[in-house]
Amino acid sequence: MNRYRRYLDGRGLSAKTVERYVGTVRTFKGTLSDGLAVATALEVEEWLGRFRNPKTRHAYRSDLDMFYRWARRRAGYPTNPLDDVDPVRVPATVPRPLPDDAIAVVLACGELRTRRAVGLGMLAGLRNAETAALDAADVSLAHRELVVRHGKGGKDRVVPIHPRLAWLLDGVGVRGPVIVGRHGGPVTPDTVGDIVRRHFRALGIVATPHQLRHSFGTEMTRAAGGNLLVVAKTMGHANISTTMGYAGWNPEARPIIDAMYVA
Repeated sequence: MNRYRRYLDGRGLSAKTVERYVGTVRTFKGTLSDGLAVATALEVEEWLGRFRNPKTRHAYRSDLDMFYRWARRRAGYPTNPLDDVDPVRVPATVPRPLPDDAIAVVLACGELRTRRAVGLGMLAGLRNAETAALDAADVSLAHRELVVRHGKGGKDRVVPIHPRLAWLLDGVGVRGPVIVGRHGGPVTPDTVGDIVRRHFRALGIVATPHQLRHSFGTEMTRAAGGNLLVVAKTMGHANISTTMGYAGWNPEARPIIDAMYVA
């Protein structure tokens, strides 16, 4: 496992991603009686079957497949049991942006720290972990852009700053966390999620923090005229098919729908 960890580190993956990949293998290993090298497809299927969410099963299957492909090439494993495990079908999900009336309310109410956390998700599409890690040194109001360092998959990206977000970020300083803890230090991704959830509850809004990213993806797709490549790069997606799960607006459908109502 130490060799596998060094291999993952050498690929330039973020520490969090490496921990997830290694953690998946260690967890699976804990269910085996004879070790990883001789695990069977049936044992993999039984382990994956413990997880009800198809996305979770898909992610764990992918993690194990990557490990076994490496182990066959570098650690002398005789087979890859994932070769005989069927792919996990993940149902397509419908984008879940916040309702328009909720968007106006969540940005207008609450303390500044809360509105900054909401604004970074809704107006810049940042994930909770990216919001927690954002440093003032990576925010340039003069150039109207911010840099996300080591986002999902260990990738950096540049995100344009929405005018309303620029107003919320005014005064963040030169260096230090943009979202600070109660004692002035950095916060965790879970803390960012808690800040947003408490804000939603206080306003009577039934939603999750991740729906802020759905709102961003939807509105940016609308503004980009359906150019999903631009939206994908801004949101930090490696695959446009992922972006399609966030964009609740389809420019190709609009003229068809309009035509249905022409007398």
